[in-house]
Amino acid sequence: MPKLPFIFALLLFFSACSTEKSTSNTEETVAKDTTETKPQAAPEDNFQTAFSTYFEALQNSDTAAFNQFIHPKYGLWVIEQPGAVPKMTQVHDIRNFGREYQGKSFFTIALEIKQCNLVEEPFPSFDCADLNYDAGKTGYSKDGCFVWDAEKFKTSGYWNYASLSEAKIQQIIETLPLVQKTVLHTNTSFEFHFGKVDDQWYLLFAKIMYPCSA
Repeated sequence: MPKLPFIFALLLFFSACSTEKSTSNTEETVAKDTTETKPQAAPEDNFQTAFSTYFEALQNSDTAAFNQFIHPKYGLWVIEQPGAVPKMTQVHDIRNFGREYQGKSFFTIALEIKQCNLVEEPFPSFDCADLNYDAGKTGYSKDGCFVWDAEKFKTSGYWNYASLSEAKIQQIIETLPLVQKTVLHTNTSFEFHFGKVDDQWYLLFAKIMYPCSA
């Protein structure tokens, strides 16, 4: 008879352990189910990262990295203005492009664009009357490096005055809907027009024209 209290206490101990283990397993299962069914946040737009990579390639004159931003089919259209009308050149390898002025490399524009800290907001207004480079006036109501949608560029119509063949104009018209972002650097007035194709950002047009020069 003296052993009965001991046996009874032992049974109570094992019963409590079993109940605690069962409760723990249930909590783990609930936690796991909650984690698995929790909705995932949508991925952020990676344009800022892509532009930083592009800008680094430009500053370093890294042709291999830069060419990664040229779409194999659509290419890169560089817009210049050597005279009264614009000139547009389609490029598939940046090494083969020479600027209208002395045939210089595209990378020479990096000498004029030392930095470009993107600010996402509508572009500032521009007036040729306010342009005075000697006085440090760019002609824009606000200076900086801005990124905004590309709707204004899409309707600019440069290609209609660049002495291009109908086939080339058609290529440009087919490329324009892909353009989504425009980056404006006010100190130079240069514009870079990017589009996302197959989840990758490409530089589809680059306008390296000086304002009020024609």
